[in-house]
Amino acid sequence: MPFLGERFLARALREGGRRRSTAGADGMTWAAYRRQAHVLIPRLAQALHEGTWRPGPLRRTSFATYTGKELPCAIPTVQDRIVHRAMRAAVEPILEARAFADWVSGYRPRRNRITAMRQAMAHTDAGCRWVADVDVKQVSAGSNAAEVTDWLARYVHDGTFLDRFRTAVAGLPSPLAPGSGLTPILINLRLTPADRLLADLRIVRFADNYCAFASERGEAERAFHRITETLAAIGLSANRTKSRVRAEACVEDLFLIGG
Repeated sequence: MPFLGERFLARALREGGRRRSTAGADGMTWAAYRRQAHVLIPRLAQALHEGTWRPGPLRRTSFATYTGKELPCAIPTVQDRIVHRAMRAAVEPILEARAFADWVSGYRPRRNRITAMRQAMAHTDAGCRWVADVDVKQVSAGSNAAEVTDWLARYVHDGTFLDRFRTAVAGLPSPLAPGSGLTPILINLRLTPADRLLADLRIVRFADNYCAFASERGEAERAFHRITETLAAIGLSANRTKSRVRAEACVEDLFLIGG
């Protein structure tokens, strides 16, 4: 299991330590961990190799979203965040190559809202100015460690890695809970089955927001219905207060946080 060896954990520490994030429930900071890394990283690698590693306690807190809503989250220890980052670095290239569609942006390397807007503009410039705009309701809720591990097992076949991954997500309040470095990539992984079923539409997804483009209203309404039915097939639903069919859509109004 080289992906969770000392070299990969040390890289995860370097990358994670650049952020000004807070300590976990154990009080360990990134700076303190770096000072002890020559001892802690080999010890962590050995525990992962032997299967004795267990997640530490979580620090419960909340943060204000863009819309002002308080969102509860659980902050793992610095050491657990290192493990999460190393796991994400291991699986991200595999998922980028095998799982994620080109028209999906958000939570991906070099793919953000600007990428999604450019793809959307290509459709509107071609005359498809009706949009089935569907926001997924509570995409991070309602999963468990076994289910999430099964999502990953479709693309990753290293049984030892999958066992450690399951241990990691089982230590969270829920596998996609805000606060974990694994959450962003798992949201995309959760939506991948729907993406495959919708790939023949003129469609762009940014994070948990689908926009299917059409040349007339009826086509957009059919796309809207199809997206909502596809989400239902994988156990999800549309947020009815945010989802609608748009006429003469302006690209700059799409994919807005809280919009």
